[in-house]
Amino acid sequence: MCESDGVSAMSAIRELNFAAKGEARLPLPDRCSLDVSCFEEPEVQDALAVAIEEILYVVAFSGIELQALDGVTVTSDCRAAACALQALPQGQVPLEMGPQPEVMEMARTAAVRRGGDLRFHIVLRRGLALSTLSPEPEMQRLALGCIAHEAAHVEHESHLYRMFRESYGKPLECGNRSRQTFLKAMDVWSEYAACRSSATFRPEAVEEFEGILCRAIEDSFCAALEQIKAHREGRGAGDVFRELQQLFGDVFICAGYLLGHVHGVERNLKDRTPSLEEVFKKNPPVIDLISRLERILHELWLQEFVWESIEVFAPIYDLICEMMAQCGLVFAKHEEEWRIVMYEETEAMEAAIQALQRWTNPPDE
Repeated sequence: MCESDGVSAMSAIRELNFAAKGEARLPLPDRCSLDVSCFEEPEVQDALAVAIEEILYVVAFSGIELQALDGVTVTSDCRAAACALQALPQGQVPLEMGPQPEVMEMARTAAVRRGGDLRFHIVLRRGLALSTLSPEPEMQRLALGCIAHEAAHVEHESHLYRMFRESYGKPLECGNRSRQTFLKAMDVWSEYAACRSSATFRPEAVEEFEGILCRAIEDSFCAALEQIKAHREGRGAGDVFRELQQLFGDVFICAGYLLGHVHGVERNLKDRTPSLEEVFKKNPPVIDLISRLERILHELWLQEFVWESIEVFAPIYDLICEMMAQCGLVFAKHEEEWRIVMYEETEAMEAAIQALQRWTNPPDE
């Protein structure tokens, strides 16, 4: 039963107190909020409060840093709750992955501004929260793994904010690059880092992430051809441009999930299953792109505390653009103007790239 009256809803918003007792100190905030007002039953609220608090202790004990945690909200609609926390105007939603087939969103982490500083709030789907109380170990592991993943987002996103305070949460300055695709490149890192930090809580998820990546790769090529065909039939280039950036950005985000989880359980891409190997064989250029992505992400992981600027994400951006070019789209920006070229034959790729280079770098007169 969701949405109780105002009084009982307020009583279901609690404070979790993690203030250190004695000399022991885990990487947790002194306190944070817990909103379980999605449930009317006090006994369910109490049980969830205990379970979620225990999980946060377990996650922090594993080494995931949660000092920047603002709170946890349990809800029936993660997107709506996150938008409300971030005070986004009605109808405006953050740039995010498109819905994945057979995948239901279980949780997300939202950046919220508190007193001039950014903190990070975990939003859990009510079904996932109830899984923390399940008598089935598999369901408990699912809940633990998802919450650990979001906790890892708190750690890595707060680190990104500390490194680049002038960039985080503000309009992104990415030069002549597409802002949409550059944000996708940053999201690839974000999911990779969260998966790598939390993988040991649910190692078996590797197979799930492989399946998601296989579907994303296979579907992307057909979807790209359909979009380009739609352009030939009159659909605006700008609309197709946005759709293809979303499409291929999401493929790389799916790869980030898998690679992070694989590295988190001390494996690598060479340990892939026959199903992923088959997809790579059908799409030879993809294996090179994903292998290069693996190296880039591992280097970012090793150098996370010495990054100098958001330019560290440019190599991921370049890979996404390379995959789009292989599938029929190249683009470039010169001053304030965008030029977009779409084609259905891969042989046209080099000619399109050369044409854009001549446009962005005209010969001296």
